[in-house]
Amino acid sequence: MAEEPVGLNGRIPYRAQMPTAQQVAASLAVLTLVGPMGLGGVPVIPVTTWDDQRRRQDQITQQSESNVGTYQTSAQAEVGLALSQQRLASVAREVNVTQAQDVEAPDVIHAADCVFSDGVEPVLTRRFKSAFGHVVNDTVDLYILRDNEEHAH
Repeated sequence: MAEEPVGLNGRIPYRAQMPTAQQVAASLAVLTLVGPMGLGGVPVIPVTTWDDQRRRQDQITQQSESNVGTYQTSAQAEVGLALSQQRLASVAREVNVTQAQDVEAPDVIHAADCVFSDGVEPVLTRRFKSAFGHVVNDTVDLYILRDNEEHAH
């Protein structure tokens, strides 16, 4: 017969034990800390000032491009569009060098022609392009919200 090792006589065989509350808390803490790194990694911190400036410029661009969707209802979008149209009319008057109170579509088109042919000083060019962009964004908002409200009813 084979001899049994002396140290194992009388020992209770290994059995699984439930983890203690402390072990569960420790494992949850580890998963919480490691989870974001496993999903997407640690965000990269800019190393140089050039990287930091580029990151800030990207943030400004994202904020300026996200003007569509600023209104919650079509009524708010209508008010915003009216204000944007008034601003565009005011700048179009300055570009056309006129004091007329009524600004029609041909007046805005003439102002746009002057702006895009570089016949206007840069400050007015920026103001006209900005005002025109606001009118476009507010118009898109208005039609999207009207469409959504029609489908909701």
